[in-house]
Amino acid sequence: MNKKKKIIDNYGKSVTIIISICLCFFIFNSIFIEKDALYQISDNKYIAWILNFFAGCEGMLGAMGSMSKNAVFFEGQWWRVFTHIYLHAGVFHLIFNMFALLFSGKVVEKKFGFFWCMLLFHIIAVIDAILMCLIFPDSTSVGASGGIFGLIGVTAALKIHNDSKYIEILKKREFIYLIVFTVLSLVLGFESFLTHFIAFILGATAGFIISKLSEAK
Repeated sequence: MNKKKKIIDNYGKSVTIIISICLCFFIFNSIFIEKDALYQISDNKYIAWILNFFAGCEGMLGAMGSMSKNAVFFEGQWWRVFTHIYLHAGVFHLIFNMFALLFSGKVVEKKFGFFWCMLLFHIIAVIDAILMCLIFPDSTSVGASGGIFGLIGVTAALKIHNDSKYIEILKKREFIYLIVFTVLSLVLGFESFLTHFIAFILGATAGFIISKLSEAK
C-alpha cells in the first residue's frame, strides 16, 4: 500500500479533499498579493510577504473569498459563504485547523461515511458563518473552524454515546489535541467563543440524531 493511499485510508477521503483544497487556497493566496496590499503590512516587501505568510490573508483569494455581511447580503457575493471556509489567516491558523480536522473528520467519516462527513462539515460551516455575520456585522471571517467545530461536536456526541467504533478510531493523543484546540479556540474572544460554541452544539445535535436513526434501522 503506497503512502498516499494509507493516509486516505487512515483519515478518510472527505478530510483529504478538504485539506487539499485548503492547502491550494493557502499557497495561491500567499503568492498572489497585490503590491498595495503588501505595503499596507510593511514598507519592506519581503518582510510583508513573510508576515502575510505567517499571520495574514491579504492575497487575491482573501480579497475575493473572505466572509463579511456587506459582501454577502448587500453586494450579492454569495460564494463567500463557501470560499471563506478554505481560506486561512496564516500558516499557523491553517496547521492548527487541519490537525483538528484530521482527527475529528476521520471519526465522522468512518462512522457515518464520506457523504455525511462532507455534508455536515459544509452545512455547519455555512450556518456558522452566516450567524457570525448577523451577530457581528462588522466582522470578516476566514477559516474552516466552523465546520471543524461541527465535526468535533459530532465526535463528542459519539463519545457521550459511548460508541465503541469511536473509541477504536480516535487515539488518546488525538483526543487530547481536540480538547486543547477547543479550549484555545473558545478563549480567543467572545466572537470566537459564541460562533464556535454554536457550531459545536449543531454538530453534537446532528451526531445524536444520526446515531439514533442508524440504530433504528
